[in-house]
Amino acid sequence: MTRIMILVAMLFAWLQAAQAGGFMVGEMATRSTGMGSAFTAVADDPSAAWHNPAGVAYSNGMQVMAGGAAIIVPTGDFTSNTANPLHPRTTSSGSQAFFVPHTYFTYMDQDSRLGASLSINAPFGLETDWPTTGPFANKNTFSRIQMANINPSVVFMLADNFAIAAGVSYTYVNNVDLNNTIQLLNGDGDGWGGNASIFYKGDGVNFGVTYRSRIKIDVDGTATAVSTGALSTAFGGTSSTAKTQFTLPDMVNVGLAWMPNEDWTLSVDVDWVNWKTYDSVDITYDSAAYRTAVLSLQTAVGATATGKTTLPQNWSSTVAFRAGAEWKYNSQMSARIGYVFDPTPIEDVDFSPSVPGNDRHIMSIGYSYNFNAKTTIDLAYAFVYFVNRDQIASPVTAVGAPNTVKNGRYESTAHIVAGSLTHRF
Repeated sequence: MTRIMILVAMLFAWLQAAQAGGFMVGEMATRSTGMGSAFTAVADDPSAAWHNPAGVAYSNGMQVMAGGAAIIVPTGDFTSNTANPLHPRTTSSGSQAFFVPHTYFTYMDQDSRLGASLSINAPFGLETDWPTTGPFANKNTFSRIQMANINPSVVFMLADNFAIAAGVSYTYVNNVDLNNTIQLLNGDGDGWGGNASIFYKGDGVNFGVTYRSRIKIDVDGTATAVSTGALSTAFGGTSSTAKTQFTLPDMVNVGLAWMPNEDWTLSVDVDWVNWKTYDSVDITYDSAAYRTAVLSLQTAVGATATGKTTLPQNWSSTVAFRAGAEWKYNSQMSARIGYVFDPTPIEDVDFSPSVPGNDRHIMSIGYSYNFNAKTTIDLAYAFVYFVNRDQIASPVTAVGAPNTVKNGRYESTAHIVAGSLTHRF
């Protein structure tokens, strides 16, 4: 069974990147993206399988949704400041484009009041690509996390206006890369978690809560000393199997939706994400020869000479705000608008260019067209504004390897274009 789940997840894991706080992807379905993903208390299409499986209780029969979002990041720009010993310096990451797919399936039997859902998506991901000639290249050049999540749930309608759901989540990490001008690291891994949700459907007002557990990912891979550069002359090409682990955060989504009439839906979500689980990345090496090489390389750049790479993260929990509106202006067409404020979990002293560490404002619009009573196409666009980060608190950790080379202004924007097709059987 696990092999089958890995094969399914691999179809998704190589196609995605991140835009929400930390390395979480918030835009998990097209219709909800148009509403700022404020969908926990709406959850009335197949994407309820992710946003709030308990909402499936108020559908009937089988529904399927498939689609994805293209995320386009023109560039990421860095300009050093006077807190940087290499000032003045500038550098830019290359323009990038990613595709984040999603597939959702729901089934509800109103007679038995039992249902089920299946979510296959990529709720976490990351890719940053800085030049090897940049001012912080000995800290960060290329970083990537590619993964997919498979989440089946069961649904119970306990009363005409109240339902619950629970499920399990399997996360497969296809690629973890953490590179700099000293070392290249690549690995993969997986882990398990769970989810639970409630949905209250009132007279013109809905309320929903979804909880998703933390998931511990054990990563096995290979570390290789970079074969170019003065520091790596003696050790270039030396490699070792390597291990690390990280924990995806648990989260709580609370939503409220108000339907003043049959044409309008107004919704708000508050999302708590426990990024405190991402406290440190510790990389251990199986090869004694490689540990010796890393020891020498780390000593040469002034880092702690332990033979083990330790990367403190010390992220904080965050609370994001989402709001959206939908207007059904005739029987075939609907329009949507949304807004998101998503704060960064990264404190100034622990900031790293390997993760987009800026607060984000997201403005979105959406549209849908019903071909008939069974088939709908959804389209959405979102503009992501990364608030400029003026980093001045990166500390000097050791002579020769100051984190102060990360100090400066970080600027970026992104565009999200999404589409999906829904069919009801």
